[in-house]
Amino acid sequence: MLAQLQQAFPNIAEEVVLKAWEKCNENVDMTKDILTWLIENTTTLQQQQYLMELFIHFGGGFEKTTILQTWKNFNQIFIDTFEKLEEICATSNLNELKEENEFKIIREMCLHLLWNILKYPKHIKYRQIHKQALYNCLSKKCSALGADFERVFVTMENELQIIGFKKGNDDNWYYQYDHSQLLHLWKYYQKVIFDQVMYVVNKTNDINI
Repeated sequence: MLAQLQQAFPNIAEEVVLKAWEKCNENVDMTKDILTWLIENTTTLQQQQYLMELFIHFGGGFEKTTILQTWKNFNQIFIDTFEKLEEICATSNLNELKEENEFKIIREMCLHLLWNILKYPKHIKYRQIHKQALYNCLSKKCSALGADFERVFVTMENELQIIGFKKGNDDNWYYQYDHSQLLHLWKYYQKVIFDQVMYVVNKTNDINI
């Protein structure tokens, strides 16, 4: 099959055809797609080699159109394009890490609050949250993990309302004990755990792709 690909794309160096074949896990249709892309967007063998190298390094994280547009933006200069795509990757990874940490903080706080209320439903101290204490706690966690504090704080206040807390005139949060609401709390506790498990599973799948 590799020989047939080389015959079908005689204007592409055998080395490049082989790299495309290996990058596409020996999938014929995917390899043809990549080789056609190279033909349409290069004029010399050296350009084919450079563009193929960019696809090998960044094809798992970027669409071909992004790689190609960056390549064109930098006048088809390999090293400049490579450095720019690496920069974009680093920024993307940083944003992803921030989102992951924000999710982690919110979920951990929700699980902590829900568990305390479920375990000690009549204990007043677990049904009252001082705004400043919440602010300080979230600020400390966000600072340690590099998360967006404002976004975490707003999201956490929304979560408190979903759980059943109400904001008092003093801006503190209060949960009025109601035995009939324990089932709601338990279901929400399970949902938070499920969301956390699914997030980890999805992240693991992303890594394995």
